Amino acid sequence: MTTLNSLVRNLFPFKGYKVYVLKNENHILLGLKSRRKCGICPCCNKRTSNVETEYERSVRDLDLGERQCYLEFSQKKIRCKCGYRGLEKLDFVAKSRRVTKRMETYIVSLCEKMSLKEATEVVNLDWKTVKSIDHEYIKSLLPKISELNIRRIAIDEIAVMKGHKYLTIIRDYDTGIAIKIIFGRGYEVTSNALASLGSDVLNGIEYASLDMWDPYIKAITKQCPNVKLVFDKFHVVKKVNEALDNIRKKEFAKAEPEERKRMKHKRFVILKKRSNLKPKQKIELQELMELNKKLYKSYLLKEQIISIFDEKKATFEQIKERIISWFESIFSNQLEEFYPVVTMMTRHFNGILNYFRYGMTNAISEGFNTKINVIKRRAFGFRDVEYFMLKIYQNSVKRFA
Repeated sequence: MTTLNSLVRNLFPFKGYKVYVLKNENHILLGLKSRRKCGICPCCNKRTSNVETEYERSVRDLDLGERQCYLEFSQKKIRCKCGYRGLEKLDFVAKSRRVTKRMETYIVSLCEKMSLKEATEVVNLDWKTVKSIDHEYIKSLLPKISELNIRRIAIDEIAVMKGHKYLTIIRDYDTGIAIKIIFGRGYEVTSNALASLGSDVLNGIEYASLDMWDPYIKAITKQCPNVKLVFDKFHVVKKVNEALDNIRKKEFAKAEPEERKRMKHKRFVILKKRSNLKPKQKIELQELMELNKKLYKSYLLKEQIISIFDEKKATFEQIKERIISWFESIFSNQLEEFYPVVTMMTRHFNGILNYFRYGMTNAISEGFNTKINVIKRRAFGFRDVEYFMLKIYQNSVKRFA
């Protein structure tokens, strides 16, 4: 049978201290009496009996039931042979903290699941204290860049505020860890962020997955001398869908009233991948395609480029020929809305072909952006951009762990 003393020892496993009750009213106040006359040096971890004085401290511990629990104890100021002079090392509370380490762990777990305001309400502490604890914990999680052995990176941006305010996120493609998060997305900030990784890391980067945005391309090619650019297939398909949607709008605008009725509310049926359509949607799509010849040709070209990117068995040369043939179909059918897409793909042709060589996509970044939006919504937006960045770092490290 468990005795009362063993129960207390299990609830308050503070080695070297005896626990006793000082107050049991609205909150519980427990006293901790040291069993040792010496103190432990935080520098050399050795005991020293050279105690200069003692300071009284009171810290918040985990709640007992519905009541808050506080610990009151004396902390020794020591002088060690190694040269250290200051407060002794304590296992259960950090220096200058007003809560125990296990209370900090509890606070951190709350901050992972809810907003800072909600976590503050649960523990009934000042929001600055809660934020400071979470802030320091996240910083302790961050791995050293030199330890990651980065060979492949993915780079993408996410809108975080109104007025075209963006964060650029550079991630280790293989682990998913965010290695750099910067406010802005221009060439200068991206180039400086990459440069801060150091020449050893930059020389080791062999592949970079990104969209076809010139500032990113310029920054990466300047800072990473051995890199091969891999352009995201989703970015190409997005541009193709935009061209198809422009054709849909133009054809709708000049259609007869009866034809308009049949074209109305069909945007997502047209833009959606055919294999993902439901049987009813496929029938609607077929009726629409029979109605408008230009839209039909454009839709087939959209499906064709998707099938090219989804191709698993064709050789590299066959893929290349199919893309060139796709270009020719656009010009032969005089689909001017697709001309900018052809120009873009021609300009970045080698990087697009690298997708088929190396199989990298920016799906890892796009999926992570969804997680970031969840973090942002949970806190109803972040006023402290640095803290927001740290929460993003935390999520990327957590996924890797």
